[in-house]
Amino acid sequence: MPMLRRAIDAVLKEPAIDFSLPLTNGVDQAWLDASTCRNCGATLATPYCGQCGQKAAARLAWHDTVRESWERLRIFEGQMLGTLARLLLTPGRVAQEYVMGRRSANMHPLKLLVALVAILALTLAANGYFGHYAFRGRNADVDLMAARVMTYANWSFSLGIIAIYVGSWSVLRRRPGYNAIEHAVLSIYAQSVILGIIVLNMLPTLIWRDPAFVLWHKSASQYYVPAVKLLVVAAAYKQFFLLKIRTDWPRLLLACVIFAGVNWLLLRLYALLILWLVTDTTIP
Repeated sequence: MPMLRRAIDAVLKEPAIDFSLPLTNGVDQAWLDASTCRNCGATLATPYCGQCGQKAAARLAWHDTVRESWERLRIFEGQMLGTLARLLLTPGRVAQEYVMGRRSANMHPLKLLVALVAILALTLAANGYFGHYAFRGRNADVDLMAARVMTYANWSFSLGIIAIYVGSWSVLRRRPGYNAIEHAVLSIYAQSVILGIIVLNMLPTLIWRDPAFVLWHKSASQYYVPAVKLLVVAAAYKQFFLLKIRTDWPRLLLACVIFAGVNWLLLRLYALLILWLVTDTTIP
């Protein structure tokens, strides 16, 4: 409780700088031009504050806003694409580098995961992937089930993290001394690769939206996507835990089998939950 109280006080306390003074007679340009950080109040000797890191404040204008927005977007996308490109071939090595301290070069695993979940959700909404059914006619229950799937998509896309984690922790936790959080970093990075591959796999359905093609795509994906997932996880385990195929293949195989089994079980439980939400009349 004391920690919670201190956190609330920190959020609600008044800022050290009174921003109402320079607004008495309108926005005062001299206030912004002064060599003082308007975020923390420290004296500025360079364009960036040496105490909090904020750039020297200037009057907001359209060209500055557009330029700064583009710079932030470019840096975000560049880091994301660079991390994904390396993850495609070396997911375990990227996770290993992040755990061992190389963090500026690689996008934060949770930030990458959230971005990919958002992209995948937008892709599914755009192509109406769950709106095409392999039977004649329409059914209100199936329509509702598709809507529920999209509502809880963020959770379903993250189920693989649990399966990857269980596989690594149950078999490989003693190699080479990673703790629980470091296992989680591997799990999130590996799941991010899987989500990126699923997004790429969905791209044809954004171009060819014919229901027959979408149904064929859904049917075909059931065969090769699980195999690709397993290959990604196997590569991640091998690289992250420094496994050698010749001597460590039994452990690698067991970890992959556990991942596949837990992933299958979680997806079935998720499907049952969606079915319960659809059939339970008490759910609005």
